[in-house]
Amino acid sequence: MSVSNPGKILLSLSLAFVFFTGYSNDGAFRSAGNQLIPMYETDISVKKEILTINRIGGRKVAITVYYEFFNPKADKMVEVGFEATSPSGDVNARPVNGHQPFISQFTVNMNDSTVPYKVSIVSDSMYYKNGIYKSKTVAQALKEADNADYVDFFYVYHFKAKFKQGLNIIKHTYTAELSTAVYEDYSYTYILSAAGRWANKQIDDFTLQINMGEYQDLRINNTFFSTLTNWQLPEGTKSIFIKKDKRDKEDKDKTEFYIRKGGLVFQQVNFKPTGELFFVAPGYQWGMGLTQQEIDDNHFSAKRGDPLPFSVEYPDGIHSPADDLSKRILKNLPYARRGYIFKAPELQGYFERQPWYLKDVNYHPDMSALTVKEQEWLKKL
Repeated sequence: MSVSNPGKILLSLSLAFVFFTGYSNDGAFRSAGNQLIPMYETDISVKKEILTINRIGGRKVAITVYYEFFNPKADKMVEVGFEATSPSGDVNARPVNGHQPFISQFTVNMNDSTVPYKVSIVSDSMYYKNGIYKSKTVAQALKEADNADYVDFFYVYHFKAKFKQGLNIIKHTYTAELSTAVYEDYSYTYILSAAGRWANKQIDDFTLQINMGEYQDLRINNTFFSTLTNWQLPEGTKSIFIKKDKRDKEDKDKTEFYIRKGGLVFQQVNFKPTGELFFVAPGYQWGMGLTQQEIDDNHFSAKRGDPLPFSVEYPDGIHSPADDLSKRILKNLPYARRGYIFKAPELQGYFERQPWYLKDVNYHPDMSALTVKEQEWLKKL
């Protein structure tokens, strides 16, 4: 067996040095997901990747990344690192037990064996040299976090991985907390473009699976796709293309998915991403375009054409009805989400004006089948 010098090889599971300074006191960046990035290794190819993002417990996601790598040469020991950006914005950036505070249950399994890991807190982009991590102590990081609005350190979860000749399988998992901001329920970023650092400059077979739960409104930036050709949408999902605002240099073209149930799946062979995965669940923005007097009135008005949310995240954010028609519309909102076709033209017409409405000729109203949040909300009307 041939073992290479671990001081000359570094792989990274993450985005290198991307700091989310856009999150100020009105938002909180908590964590981001990341790719494997080879810093020096160039002869190993990534043959397959299955990235799964499932929401759990409201504001958390369980991340599972399955990789198949091909090593064309002799067995080698490789130092592997997972870089985790520090939190920023309206959030506590202090490390917890030396770890990134919003990443937990970190595991690595390689070729059916659990791989132990360590965590280093670093600031220098050249943090690894001659087999040594240039790191801060936990005490130094705590002091910096307690005395600054923004910290410049990040975390490297690192471990030694033995790549045998031929096919190697790495399964990497962790739990991360979603970011939040004004007018957003949650958001998340995952770095994809770093796949070009591998020997084959691509992922030969890539699959992305996103499941954020039932009745979710999800906007995904069109940064790694231009059409829906490679997407598989669950039944009852409606998609709308949103052109970027040219007045906003940071804005991107995006696709909004209204998902009743199930997960989105993106699949592509010879995948060469040039952009990153970013998705956001927009919050219910009642009051946009209203006068101050109308806002102060604080009622949902059907006559005024107030919008209604598809998402079931925060039903209590919907204001009380201004009149009988408004109340009828609110009472039927859960059934409209499921595609019910209303006989009353005033109801059907109203819901057809909602961008998320999608008819389902087979749906029949059943209050007992609504989500718990919806049932509780209806009882309050």
